[in-house]
Amino acid sequence: MKLDDYMRYPHPVLSELSGDYTTGEFVCGFEQNLTPEGELRLVADLRIDSDELVDLIQTQAAAPGYFVVCRRTYFNHLQAASLGRSEKFFDASKLFGAVTIRPVVYTLSKVEGYTSPLINVEFGAASTIGKGAIIALGPEFRFSMDQKKYKPFDSIFELARNEEVPLNTFRVDHDQDRITILAREETYNSISSIRDMNQGKDVVMNTVYLPAVVEVISRLQTGGMSVEGRKWYRIFKAKCDDLGANPVDPDVSPLDLAQQLLRRPFVKTIALMESF
Repeated sequence: MKLDDYMRYPHPVLSELSGDYTTGEFVCGFEQNLTPEGELRLVADLRIDSDELVDLIQTQAAAPGYFVVCRRTYFNHLQAASLGRSEKFFDASKLFGAVTIRPVVYTLSKVEGYTSPLINVEFGAASTIGKGAIIALGPEFRFSMDQKKYKPFDSIFELARNEEVPLNTFRVDHDQDRITILAREETYNSISSIRDMNQGKDVVMNTVYLPAVVEVISRLQTGGMSVEGRKWYRIFKAKCDDLGANPVDPDVSPLDLAQQLLRRPFVKTIALMESF
């Protein structure tokens, strides 16, 4: 079913843009991750700010749920849910590329004489609503479904020795299947030792990976690298898509995007220092 924010119905629909209700809200949130078994796990948090609609749900005259749509694979599924938090699993092999989620509340039976003091007066004293009708419509959520994006971000990096790099510095080679951090023997050993320490990965994330990602984004924005066929770029781009960010857009701050991609690693460093 194709839903549009500007569709109009012969009965009142609670949504952000309809104006059918003078007040009230359909509050929706979603979390997604890939399980070790290769399933997409969706956690929905659905809440209705309308006593009359909640009453229809509690009396099983209506039900909340959400459409999961992937046009690239022709996947279109209405998933029943519940108010509050609910967890559902989907076959990830049936999803690839852009996936949209659209929360709805729909009737399970014909509803006659539906009224609410929150409804716009244009609908009159009461409404008759047919079975299977949409009576609340939440905002659209989008994410990119590519199993590559669920790999740990540090999986795109590799540490390698290079004696041409000055001591206590490192360089970034992006022209490999992985983004390669080059350092001479002494520096290489120091980075490896820190990484193997308890919570050492958080230190390396800030001191090595963060500046490396900043450089990669900067080079992408200036056209200074070719990423065609590079295995690291598919993971990198999928994670950018999940953030709704275009890494080649010159208006995007390389530092801001790098911190988002690495999940604000400085926060972990602060926590580490405060633990001493």
